[in-house]
Formats: sequence, C-alpha cells, structure tokens
Amino acid sequence: MKKLIGVLAVAGLSVALAGCGNQNTQSSSNTTKTNSEASSNQNTTTNNTSSSSESHHDSSLWNNQKNEQLASFMQKWGPTMHQSYEQYDGQNELKVSTGITYPDGLSKELVEGQSGLIGWAPSGKGDYEYNVVAIYNHDGTEPPLPNRITYFFAFHNGKPVVLVDQSNNGDPDCHPTTNTDLESNFERIANQ
Repeated sequence: MKKLIGVLAVAGLSVALAGCGNQNTQSSSNTTKTNSEASSNQNTTTNNTSSSSESHHDSSLWNNQKNEQLASFMQKWGPTMHQSYEQYDGQNELKVSTGITYPDGLSKELVEGQSGLIGWAPSGKGDYEYNVVAIYNHDGTEPPLPNRITYFFAFHNGKPVVLVDQSNNGDPDCHPTTNTDLESNFERIANQ
C-alpha cells in the first residue's frame, strides 16, 4: 500500500511539473508576444516621432540657410540702388535714423494704417498677420533728415511679402513694396 501511495505521489508530482512546464511555455510565449508588441509599438512611436519631427521641420517657412541667401542677395542688391543695408541679426536691436529700434518697434508699426498686424517671428509662423523673418534698414544721408528705408521680409497667410517703411515723422507705417526685383527674389528664396 505504501508503494502504491509512493507511485501515485510520484505520478501526481510528474503531472504537476508537466503542467508547470506548460505554464512556463505559455508564459514564455506570452512574454515573447508582449515583447514583440512592445518592440512594434516602440518602432511605431519612433516612426511617429520621426514623422512629427519631419513635419515640424517642413512646416517652418524660414530657416538659417534662407536667411543667409537673403543676406547675400541684399549685399549685392543694395549697391544697385546706391544704398547699403544693415540687417537685424536676431540679437542686437537695429536702430534706424528716426529713433525707432527693431524688432521692438514692430509693436508700434502700422501696416497700411492698421495697428497690431506685424511682429517678429523667425520661423515665418507666428500670431501676426505679417510674421517678420528679416529686417533690413538703410539710413539716408540726403536732406530732409532723418530719412530711412526699412524693409520687413515677412509671411502673410503663409506667403512671402516684402513691406517697406519710409516714414520719417509720426507713426511708423509700412506697405507692400513696389520693387518687383526685391519681391521676386524674396519669394524665390522663401520657396526653395
């Protein structure tokens, strides 16, 4: 009788161990599946992050390379107009002969008589009707003084536009330039 109990105990233990082995196999299989899904989800997350970064990069209307191309163009274009232009460098204020400093002065700048439409937005996307990405100024030396020509290179509804301000007294007021050479070259650079 003791032998029978011993044999049954060994058989029961074998069945129990076999069942545990199946659980370990199932658990291992589930772990593999879970790890595979996590890896797949991580790849998807990485791909989404890459896509998000790319779309963020693509959504920028202006960048340093375009800014350098505009600076190069302005260095060549200014002398054809018998003028030299100083660029706002993004850090040091640009003071014009009328006493206004930019970019802070943009808060006082009117666009065709309307206030609050223009502001500094280095990427070309901002909270303004006219998001300025570059400012160039020429201070005149011929009377009546002071006189200046200040160009604001901006994006209006995602499209490049060049505004000019030549006011020398009263409120600063800019309007779209009539210089087609300047306008077309800014558009060419912006659309690259």
